[in-house]
Amino acid sequence: MGFSLICFYLQLLLPDWMSNRYPDGDHFYRRRFTAAYKARLRWAYRLWLGSALLMLTLPSPPIIIGLGLFTTFISFSLLDES
Repeated sequence: MGFSLICFYLQLLLPDWMSNRYPDGDHFYRRRFTAAYKARLRWAYRLWLGSALLMLTLPSPPIIIGLGLFTTFISFSLLDES
C-alpha cells in the first residue's frame, strides 16, 4: 500500500519525459538507457571497486582522499556526454 502510494505521488510530481524509458542517445535523460552508457557505467563501477580495494589495502588518509578525488574525476570523465 505505502509503496504504490509513493509511486502514484511520483507520477504526479515528475515530468512526463521521465516516465519514457526508450533509449535515445541525443536526449539528456534517456541516454542513460543506451547500451553504450551502460557499458561506461560498468567501467565506472569497476573503477570504484578497484579503488575501494586499494583504499582498504593502503589505509592512509592522504591516499584515501587523493584516490577518492581521482576516481571521482575519472568517473565523471567516463560518464560525460561526449
